[in-house]
Amino acid sequence: MTSIMMCDDHALVMNAMGDLLRKVNFKVIATTLSGKACIEAIQSGLIPDVLILDINMPEMPGYIVAQHVKKHYPNTKILILSMITDENAVKAMIQIGVNGFAFKNIKPRELAEIIRKILSGQEYYPPEFIFSTEEIETIKQQNFPWAEQLTEKEIQTAQLLAYDFSRKQVAADMGISASSINKKMERVFKKTNQKTTVGVISFLRKVGIIQ
Repeated sequence: MTSIMMCDDHALVMNAMGDLLRKVNFKVIATTLSGKACIEAIQSGLIPDVLILDINMPEMPGYIVAQHVKKHYPNTKILILSMITDENAVKAMIQIGVNGFAFKNIKPRELAEIIRKILSGQEYYPPEFIFSTEEIETIKQQNFPWAEQLTEKEIQTAQLLAYDFSRKQVAADMGISASSINKKMERVFKKTNQKTTVGVISFLRKVGIIQ
């Protein structure tokens, strides 16, 4: 029986999804509410055939989880199931190597069909984004520094600024100097190709890295 792990910070969504998957003969071996908890569960030995993963979560976004799983557990298929509909997010996940990306408004029956599709070796991406085989191969060769290279501390800095903390307040909260915060944001500007803090916050919210 195909084993499924779900990682989503919305427990009600996971419970409903789990009930559905069990009814169609999938085995749900774990549900986790954060990216870190997901990785810890897999490292403990709960290695699923399919990981259903959200993007926007506390502690660690889905991009980092997907990279970790693809690197250390390449046989695990990853299906991104998210409310994030930004094209940049879809492309970044294609580059990371996930096996499918679907939006949370899909019908329950469609979810089971998508899982079976990626288990058969196929890929699934939202019909709203029609990528040809050539386009997908091109995307896989592109760089997405904001998804691949942002550190946890840089994400934390951006998140605190998104909560309307001043840079001085962020520095105090993180226990580092104001100059360190400035350096972190300079790196975030470069990785996101944004020129202002407002631009960074808007972009990172759209792709689901911060809330």
